[in-house]
Amino acid sequence: MSRSSFLLATSMAVVLGAVGTARADTVYEWTDAQGQVHYTDQWVPGAKIVRTTDALHPATDASAAQGIQKEADAASQGLKQQQEAQSVQQDEAKARAARCTQEKEQYQKMIESRRIFTTDKNGNRTYMSDSEMDAARLKARQAMDADCGS
Repeated sequence: MSRSSFLLATSMAVVLGAVGTARADTVYEWTDAQGQVHYTDQWVPGAKIVRTTDALHPATDASAAQGIQKEADAASQGLKQQQEAQSVQQDEAKARAARCTQEKEQYQKMIESRRIFTTDKNGNRTYMSDSEMDAARLKARQAMDADCGS
C-alpha cells in the first residue's frame, strides 16, 4: 500500500468517524470513579442527557407538527361545537319568545271573555261551564308561565 493511499484511507476513516459523531442524536455526560467528566453518545449507568438534537430527524419534527396539528384541530372542533350550541340556544330562545307572545295573547283573551267555547269536528260550538273556563284559564296561565317565566 502506498503512502498516499494510506493517507487517503486514514483521512476517510477520520472523516467518517467525525460524521458519525456529529450525527449523534443524544449526548450523555457521566463522571467516572476518578471524578473525570466524559461525554458520549452511548448511555452509561448514572449518565445525564446533556443535549438532544431533533433537527437531524425530520420524522420527529413531523410527528411533533402532527401532534400540534391534532391539538389545533381538536380546539377548532371544540370551538365549532360551542358555536353550534350557541346557535341552537338562540333558536330555542326565539321560538320560546314567539310561543310566549302567542300564549300571552290567548291568556288575555280567556281572561277578558265572559264565555269560552270549543269547536268539535263538525264545527259546532260547545260552551264551557264556569269550572271548565277556570280550568282552561289556569292551563293557559301555566303554559304562559312555562315559556315566559313567572
